[in-house]
Amino acid sequence: MRHGWITTLRLDGSPRTSRVWFVEDRGVVWIATAEVNRKVADIRRDSRSTFAVEGRHGAHAMTARIVPIDVEPSVLASFKRDYDGWDAADPATDGPRVLIRLTRRPPASQRELGADA
Repeated sequence: MRHGWITTLRLDGSPRTSRVWFVEDRGVVWIATAEVNRKVADIRRDSRSTFAVEGRHGAHAMTARIVPIDVEPSVLASFKRDYDGWDAADPATDGPRVLIRLTRRPPASQRELGADA
């Protein structure tokens, strides 16, 4: 099992960091979470985030997006495989679930040139 750390921005701009399970697929980091979690509200308000893999040095600037839990069946299968049969879509514990889709943001100099558009 691998763990990561996602940092989102609260309403006042201060950071909120959460330890998460994640999977990677074609350069995208996926996190399954309950829709009621504060990190989901943070991302809906501001897509800027960072992500770090536990045990590795450094974090990456990311763009986060909330998507329906069933948008990528292969991602759910990866969670089940990588986390001992865990059903990432099961709402039994915390209610309805969503996926957080994280993609790397280009460096600031590229963003200034419109590369993230």
